[in-house]
Amino acid sequence: MTKSKPRITVEDVRRLGALAKISTTATEEEGLRRELASILEYFHVVDQVGDGVTIDELKWDAADLRHDEVGPSDPDGVLKGVPQRKGRLVKAPRVF
Repeated sequence: MTKSKPRITVEDVRRLGALAKISTTATEEEGLRRELASILEYFHVVDQVGDGVTIDELKWDAADLRHDEVGPSDPDGVLKGVPQRKGRLVKAPRVF
């Protein structure tokens, strides 16, 4: 049994924003709606695997996948952009 794809509305985005206590503009709401719909589409694909479909039977667009490449790491270069730090430690605001 194939489940129907979930639909995300702008009202859904507004409700999530209210629950998260964030405010959004109409432009942001539409962008978030598209992003959430895309995320849920991936969950829909994963749900199909649980219905007896093997991962090889799913249709994947190779253009959506990126090749993992090992590259050089430069932590000191990254830390140059940090406004407050002590040595290699980053000072961040308290969360709670």
